[in-house]
Amino acid sequence: MLHTKVDPQPTLWEPLLPEEFRCLPPGLSVVDAFLDDPVFFKPFVAYFDPYYGRPSTPIETYLRLMHLRSRYHLGFETLCAEVADSVSWSRFCWIGPYDKVPEPSTLMKITKRCGEDAISQLNEALLVKANAAHLVKLNKVRADTTAMLPS
Repeated sequence: MLHTKVDPQPTLWEPLLPEEFRCLPPGLSVVDAFLDDPVFFKPFVAYFDPYYGRPSTPIETYLRLMHLRSRYHLGFETLCAEVADSVSWSRFCWIGPYDKVPEPSTLMKITKRCGEDAISQLNEALLVKANAAHLVKLNKVRADTTAMLPS
């Protein structure tokens, strides 16, 4: 079952945190706002039955975890350990202070289940949104080549 909603309600202790712990770092806040779009969930809908099965990790959390994994070149186990240890990374992944970080095997299973097709659809949606926000220019191609002279 595709789980797409994370409870945005802050916990009682969050207002007690210092401001630097309540705000995301600048790079992650931009990505967080960018990923907060249901268009990124559509590629995953086909892989989860709407009626049968238990709810999986929320797809918002999964996408953010996969962003951190890709950005920092982490393995699944290291990713989960780092997110569990970091308040800002947990907040970025929409994991509350009383919620458990998904197990590495859970993330591996979702990644294997959805495969390359969902990733290619996700990348297409990402390019369309980035182009609409004028973050990338899709009408130009630049190639960098290096010529090696024989010795």
